[in-house]
Amino acid sequence: ELKEHTNNFLYENYRSDKLHSMGVAQDPSVFKEVNPAVKQEEERTLHEQKLAKMELEMKMVFQQKVQEKESKLRQSEEELYARHREMKEQLDRQRVELEEKKGRIESGRPVEEKGGRKKGGFSLRG
Repeated sequence: ELKEHTNNFLYENYRSDKLHSMGVAQDPSVFKEVNPAVKQEEERTLHEQKLAKMELEMKMVFQQKVQEKESKLRQSEEELYARHREMKEQLDRQRVELEEKKGRIESGRPVEEKGGRKKGGFSLRG
């Protein structure tokens, strides 16, 4: 067992020297002993950071979608208000026009159609 340990030790030294002479540097962390609790804590910390980053990205995407929906709703609302105003103005014009016709009828004047003809030229009633 001592011979095997010595051979392994000597071979490792030889290998390290040979690699070093060839310009290949060996990472000292390769043979470093790792405490499982520390490694687990590091992995947990990295995982928590990754989750926090994902959560932030998801919140940003959600916020962007909410803003887009609000923008669409505002635009639709503005279009509906514009349509409502237009229809109200049209109804007001029709009301004024009908009131004018009513006034003409009550005063006994003939009512003109939009085509310029007088209403009631010929009557089909006997």
